[in-house]
Amino acid sequence: MADKPDKTQNTAAGEGAPDKPVKPARAPRKAPVKATADKPAAGAKRSAKVAAEAPAAKPARRRAKPAVTEAVAAETAAVETTDSAAPTDAPAPAKPARKRAATAKAAPKVAKPAKPAAAPAKPARKAKSAPAVERAAVRRPADERVALVFDADGKQVDEIKLSVERFGLTADINLLHLAVRAEQAARRSGSASTKTRGEISGSTAKLYRQKGTGRARAGSVKSPTRSGGGTAFGPKPRSYDLKINRKAAHKALTMALSDRAEGGSIYVARGLDLEAPSTATVNELLMALDIAAPVLVVTDDEPVVARSVRNLRYAETGEARRLSVEQVLRNRSIVVTEKAFSVLTGA
Repeated sequence: MADKPDKTQNTAAGEGAPDKPVKPARAPRKAPVKATADKPAAGAKRSAKVAAEAPAAKPARRRAKPAVTEAVAAETAAVETTDSAAPTDAPAPAKPARKRAATAKAAPKVAKPAKPAAAPAKPARKAKSAPAVERAAVRRPADERVALVFDADGKQVDEIKLSVERFGLTADINLLHLAVRAEQAARRSGSASTKTRGEISGSTAKLYRQKGTGRARAGSVKSPTRSGGGTAFGPKPRSYDLKINRKAAHKALTMALSDRAEGGSIYVARGLDLEAPSTATVNELLMALDIAAPVLVVTDDEPVVARSVRNLRYAETGEARRLSVEQVLRNRSIVVTEKAFSVLTGA
C-alpha cells in the first residue's frame, strides 16, 4: 500500500494525469524564392525550355508596303484639300472605258444559220355570236291581254283581244299539279304482270317425306322460296288513273292558257296553208317571229302543218280539241293557227 502513488496529490502539476502521445511539430513553410537577376524562377525556366523546343514561326507572306516618299505624300495632301473644298453635290468623275489591247486580234465573224421558215399562221378563231336577247316578260292585266297575229312571212299584221273568261283566270298551283299528275298517270299502260305459285305449271307432289331426312320440310316445288317458283306479291295489270273532275281539268287548262297570255306568249299564224309538208317553211316562220323556245304549234285537223313541225327539235304540235295542261306548261310560246284559235276561244 505504501508503494502506490497518491493520485489525489499534485494534480495541478500534472503528475497524476496519464501520459498522452505528443504530436510532432510541423515544419515551417518555405517562402517562395523570388527570381533575381542571377537566379531566374522555376516557371520561367520551363517556359524558356518550351519556347526553345518549338519550331521557328514562318514569316508572313504579305509584301511590305513601299515607303511613301515625301513627294507622294505632298501630292496626296493637296488632293485631299481640293476634294474637301469642292461641293459635295458634284458628281463623281466617270471611269474611263477600258481600251482593248491593241495586240488582240478581232475574232472572225461566223455567219449565223438561216432562220427556219415561219410556220403558217393559224386561222383566227371565229368570235362567238352574242346570245340572243330575250324579250322582257310583260305581265298584262286580265282585261288587256292580246294575241299578236302574224302572216306567213312572220310580219305582224294585227292583234286580237283575248276574252277574260278563257284567258284571264288566276293560276292555282295545286290544281295545275293535280291535272299534270292525272295526265301523266293516264299514259301509263299498267301492263306489268307476274305469275303466282298457283299459275306456274308443275307437279303438286310433296318433294320428300316430312321427317327423318334432317332437312327442312318442303311441300310444293312451286314455292316462292325455290328457284323457278312463283312470285309472291308481284305486280299485276292495273290502272294508274287518278280521279279528277271534268270541270277541274277544264279549269286547269284555262289557267295554263291564261298564264301564257299574261306573259304575251300566244301568237296567231294567219295564212299558214301548206299543200305539202315543209319543215323549212315552218322553220322560217318561227325564226322570223323571234319567240322564246320551246314552241307549241296548235292545230285543228291540219295534218300537213303537224307533219311540218314534228321534225323541229325546238317545237312540238298539239290538237286544239285534245290539248293537255302539260303541253301548255312545258312550252314557253304558243303559236295557234286561225282554225285552231277559233276552237280555243269557243270552247
